[in-house]
Amino acid sequence: MPAFQGAHDFVIEKAEFNSHIRNGHVSDGIVILYEASTPEAAFDAKERSYAPSCYPGTREQYIGDITNWATASNSDDAMPLFWMKGPAGVGKSAIAQTCAEKLQESNHLAAAFFFSINGRRNDHTRFFPTLAHQLSALLPHYREIVTSKVAIDRTLVDKTMPVQFKSLIVEPLQELKEKGREVQQRTIVIDGLDECTSRAAQVEIIEIIVSSIRAGSTPFRWAIFSREEAHIIDAFKAPPVSIYTQSVFLPISREADGEIEAYLRGGFINILRRRDFLDLASSWPSEEDIQKLVEAAAGLFAHPATVIRFIDNHPSSDFRQTLKSVLISIASPSSQLDSPYAELDSLYTLILQRVPEDLLPSMQLLFSNMALYGAREHTSWNIAITCNILGIPEFIFRRICQHLRAVIAFQLPPADALDGFNDQKTLFLLYNINSTLRNKLFKVHGTLSFHHKSFADFLVDPTRSSDFCVSTPAICNSLLDRVIQQQKHYASGYLIQGFSLVPLGDNSSSSLAWPQGWEPIDFFLKHETFLSLSYCLSHDYRPLYRSLEAVSSTLLPKLAQLDYRKSLVSRALQNGLPGLRTDADATAHFRAGVCKFFGSSEFSCLEGDDYEELDFASFYKIINKLEAAGVARAWYPWLGSGRASSFFHSFSRSESQNKNSGLYELGYGEKSVIWYWEFDSEKRPINLQCGRDDGDNKEGTDEEDSVDGETEIEDEYTNAGGSDGDEDEGMIGNDCLG
Repeated sequence: MPAFQGAHDFVIEKAEFNSHIRNGHVSDGIVILYEASTPEAAFDAKERSYAPSCYPGTREQYIGDITNWATASNSDDAMPLFWMKGPAGVGKSAIAQTCAEKLQESNHLAAAFFFSINGRRNDHTRFFPTLAHQLSALLPHYREIVTSKVAIDRTLVDKTMPVQFKSLIVEPLQELKEKGREVQQRTIVIDGLDECTSRAAQVEIIEIIVSSIRAGSTPFRWAIFSREEAHIIDAFKAPPVSIYTQSVFLPISREADGEIEAYLRGGFINILRRRDFLDLASSWPSEEDIQKLVEAAAGLFAHPATVIRFIDNHPSSDFRQTLKSVLISIASPSSQLDSPYAELDSLYTLILQRVPEDLLPSMQLLFSNMALYGAREHTSWNIAITCNILGIPEFIFRRICQHLRAVIAFQLPPADALDGFNDQKTLFLLYNINSTLRNKLFKVHGTLSFHHKSFADFLVDPTRSSDFCVSTPAICNSLLDRVIQQQKHYASGYLIQGFSLVPLGDNSSSSLAWPQGWEPIDFFLKHETFLSLSYCLSHDYRPLYRSLEAVSSTLLPKLAQLDYRKSLVSRALQNGLPGLRTDADATAHFRAGVCKFFGSSEFSCLEGDDYEELDFASFYKIINKLEAAGVARAWYPWLGSGRASSFFHSFSRSESQNKNSGLYELGYGEKSVIWYWEFDSEKRPINLQCGRDDGDNKEGTDEEDSVDGETEIEDEYTNAGGSDGDEDEGMIGNDCLG
């Protein structure tokens, strides 16, 4: 029976009854707030027990700057918003974690949210409820107000972010202020904002924070740590935000090697301490192992942090063997699912998943070209040539860069890129310029590079990058198909006259995917693009060998349609003119010890390590594939055509793996060249390539040049100390235009 049934005309003067009701609201409200939050996003959550933090003595300058900013009084004119930006893996999260810990110790931390690609920590709808839950644990009077509000209206935690912020944070704080219980200045730490699933939400969080700063509705300072994503950069650049923001860039730098070494040493000591094996500290790990790990990190703090966590997470008895597997993976990237790079791989996957679908084909072509067609470590690519090779226009390229700032670095062209050129002299200079001016022209659209080698390794390892792998047969086929199309496109814009390439038409810009806009420069870019395509599709170009191994049977015959003659002329023209290309430049393309042009013949020879690295089995395999597809045909000029030639052609294919030399025609008709290769007794693979003159070739050289070309082949073969047919210890090969 109710205690006051039938009672009236009285007043309850004590507050105990209301107090009990209010405590019921607090209890219900806390549960609601907890269920709507992400407790694992807190800086001290058990789920983050292996979260990276700065080892004592490292990153002291950055930590000091941030904690001093966070604890400075308002009279010091400190900006209320701090943004630490930088590429993936440089240690932003470790600095954020350490700063949060230090601010907690000094009683200056209000709350912290560490976004992550994993679990619920990427959900923006839980962001403000999480901050409110942490504040309620810190501030008892705030807790009473906010939990009462949530208990009365449970939908508050499901509202839009602006409503959540106002209802769960601003209004309770204002009520406290009105009651004379104003909360003192504290700092809220937000790490990995770019890992929030919604880009719009990332920007909205920044805007909500700045709105509260302008209105003075909260007593907080805000420290945000993130990568330099395009939309985040734009948000911080906006005048309403920038005037309240202090930003610091955290770069990838080898100057951090000493700190990384200290981090590794401390991490290994902790591993031994937790296992009660400190007596091994003097011998494990070895100095050599430490230096290998420092070198592998290359200034990237994510690498040593991941390695330490990987080793520490393994059973006590396995930790030394685990380190060995890590060192093996450094020398040869691991394909195991439990790779120490799993965390970085997850991050890279997230970055790529956020690229719009319409950009993916161009992105994959670009990365495939960068990762497969050349060295991958810290290579700087000239965009003017790369994009025109792949047919990627400026708008598409810049959109790719906007979405991938975290993993690639686009460097704008230098201001003096076009200094030294003028309308009167340029057309001549483009064929006879010094290397300094030439390099400036290559950079006319800027350069592109990977922030770190680990991303390039990730891209080419299918066990790590999965659907984003750029070394799969499908992607290799797409890349080769595009390069073939582009070579045919540019070749159609030239005509061979004598021993020169004459451009058809007077508008080079129309041929380019990304023109510069000034005809003399576009003339240069067009020629250089065609030259680069010619090298890319040369049978001597090592990356092409790797690509051909995965090429489909339907794509391979397209190589027979290429204009090998114009390609050879472009290379000969480039190498034959002073100041255009040195032997070393050509060697860089072919990786040959010698690469020279003699009249109408191109001569190359592999020496030293380049010869030792040559995979003869793969070479023979490629010869067979080219023959089977009709791209390369054994050439027997003394037999003419008919059954005899067909017989020797078939015999050549069946016995190719036992041959010491080969004579082939690449391509068809007036687009073809003659290719001769041989293994000599000095272990030097040498090539000779020359164009053939069928008598009815209207674009070829005259008869006298043809005779000289044949003499050149024989002379070079003799001077090289050619094989007598019984030795198989080197490779001679030549391409000739005669």
